[in-house]
Amino acid sequence: MRNIVSLLLWALVIGLSSLAQRAVAADNVDAVIQKMQTPSWDCPAPALLPELNATLQLDTLSTQQRFALSAAKGQFLICEGKLSEALKLLDGITAQNNIDKSSYAYASAIYQIGFIYDMREHPNRCGYYTTAQEISSPTQHSDIFTSASLGLITYCSENADEAERLSKMFNVLQRYSDDGSPAELAHIHNSIGLLYGNLEQHALAAEQYLKAHEMGLKVYKGSNKLSILISAIVSLLASGQTDEAYQRILEYGTINSEVNTPLTNYHYQYALSYYYRKTKNYNQLAYTLPDFEKAVSGISSSLATLFYNWHKTEVCLFNNDLECVQQYVDSFAENDTFVPANFRSNLDYLSFNLAMYIALGDLENAKKANQLFAAEAEKRRVTNQDSARILSAANLRNRIYDLESEIEAAERLRQNTLIAAIAVFGLIALIAGYVMRKKHLASKAIDPVTQLLNANTAISRINSLDAPKGGRAIAIAIFDISNLREITGKLGATQSDAVLRQIAQTLQNSTRGNDILGRFGTEQFILCLRNIEERSARSFFERMQTALDSTFDSHVSDEHVSVDSNMSIFIAHEKISDLNNILDELVMSIDMSGRTA
Repeated sequence: MRNIVSLLLWALVIGLSSLAQRAVAADNVDAVIQKMQTPSWDCPAPALLPELNATLQLDTLSTQQRFALSAAKGQFLICEGKLSEALKLLDGITAQNNIDKSSYAYASAIYQIGFIYDMREHPNRCGYYTTAQEISSPTQHSDIFTSASLGLITYCSENADEAERLSKMFNVLQRYSDDGSPAELAHIHNSIGLLYGNLEQHALAAEQYLKAHEMGLKVYKGSNKLSILISAIVSLLASGQTDEAYQRILEYGTINSEVNTPLTNYHYQYALSYYYRKTKNYNQLAYTLPDFEKAVSGISSSLATLFYNWHKTEVCLFNNDLECVQQYVDSFAENDTFVPANFRSNLDYLSFNLAMYIALGDLENAKKANQLFAAEAEKRRVTNQDSARILSAANLRNRIYDLESEIEAAERLRQNTLIAAIAVFGLIALIAGYVMRKKHLASKAIDPVTQLLNANTAISRINSLDAPKGGRAIAIAIFDISNLREITGKLGATQSDAVLRQIAQTLQNSTRGNDILGRFGTEQFILCLRNIEERSARSFFERMQTALDSTFDSHVSDEHVSVDSNMSIFIAHEKISDLNNILDELVMSIDMSGRTA
């Protein structure tokens, strides 16, 4: 009997101890929730996941506590690439009753669902982004508000023109530029890159992604150190910058040797396969396919499987393995799908699709594939020739550049304020005289008709430029308006100065604050870009010429007026010497191309 009583007492002690431990654990739940809360643009530290799972096992959790912990787990799953598992979890918890819909956890869960649909390029993302924005604000759940706003601007503004969308994006950047953290600014630059990508401006997108990546490296941990870099690699490849893309792939591999998550492993193998396909190195592509397949199996993504099967069949097509190619075609025939929905606007895939049916001798489907390719190519051509679209993209780039220059100037000003204050009174007279003299000299440096720099001033400023930084260049272009007399004749002989001013205004609207732009001759203009990558410079000049040729598109006149311009380009990777000879050669190149005026 005594033994039974002792056992009962011991069981009671153990039970009370267990209850006490659970009570203590429950008291700490809110602290755990706070620890797990991670900004919407970042990934939580993987080391926290065991603690999160252990806390979720407590049977003393309130409904709201379990909801908050589950929402945090959704973010872990997304960062691991387990999108299907995350969506199932988040759909389940947001469907519950008696949830505090004003809480951060609820806003986060709604945004995460939108983000998952975003990664799948599914239109449902817009509804969730809208809801996430509505239940947050710049002062409450600000990271959710910013992320949802950026998602809406990038993907859900079909009714807004490019200028409006880009203006909204710039306003977000401007709001955070003074006191935003590197993580916030990286997130915004990443979204600007996404928007540029949607506008088919892949070189500009890559520039923004790389800027975001460098900022993010200062603060991001784990897989988030790579999430933007993969976007930069894809944009570099899409814009033809394959050498730079390969260097960034190597950088990705180095960082991933430490991160090593299923999702980052997939992105690394995808980047390699994409690079080898773009450079038509099919033997190396075949070598990477087993690793690519293994990486795809580590994440739950039907899109990843589609990419793998495409690249695998590219190798089959290269090796003339028609049985393998036919198997690929048959896999879509079973689903009555001629082209996977995700690839219907992908010109690379549509080109492969055409080559595949030609190789199989299937002329009926080859004709159909050719029609799809031609239709998409024409759609891209029309879209990319939209001068408003081009100018909007260029203007945002210029505004970002000017904003960053202002921030740098403001920072330098703050550092020098104390020194300047000591000397200010003694310098007042000197500064006043200097300003007056500078204004006088500036007036002599300006072309009176166009209000641009005159030729002598522009040449002098170009001559004074230092050598560009490593990997960058000084780029010079001369634009010749070959039909200026014809334009003046159509608009009226008395309008020649107005015509030149309007052409000059078009050029000014597309240039950056530190570019050197001047009138070079009666019908010629000169533009110099400093410290810029060669490929970006050539792309910039091409956009500039397109905008120039569209100067009078909106002009109301009895006759159609268009600008016919010729362009000659010089690229230097060191300090320029003998500029006069260079300019003579540029002018000669234009003359040799034949003028119509």
